[in-house]
Amino acid sequence: MKMLAIFMLAVIAGSAVHAQLPKLNNTAVNPGQLLTQFTNAIKPSSFTNAFAAAKDGILGKAQKASNALDIANTVSSLLGFIKPDLFKTGSTAKSLMDMSNKVKTMTEATGLLRSFEGGLKPEAFTSNWSSMRPGWLTALNQLK
Repeated sequence: MKMLAIFMLAVIAGSAVHAQLPKLNNTAVNPGQLLTQFTNAIKPSSFTNAFAAAKDGILGKAQKASNALDIANTVSSLLGFIKPDLFKTGSTAKSLMDMSNKVKTMTEATGLLRSFEGGLKPEAFTSNWSSMRPGWLTALNQLK
């Protein structure tokens, strides 16, 4: 009986301590940081000349993105400045723009970003994107 009481006390104490520990999977992923990282991974030569004048404003919007609508609006802005020949066959700025206009949830916003990234030819990206991409995709999958 005494052993059972000690065991129950240990379980209760362990539960209280466990409840205070932060969850590892609950690490805050910053949508703005992911959007900025993605934007910076696109080669400057992949953008039209008009992007130079809009770059600071778009990067400012990207950094502040905190919800699905912010992501969709920033992606919409970026799409207009990507050179058309850098989209893979089957992916166009228009199809992605249509997709961005329908975004309401973070799941849809992350799908839009994934489609945007996947719809660009590899030569649209900087040389270090291939090594950064897996971590970026993992972080993107954590946005909910």
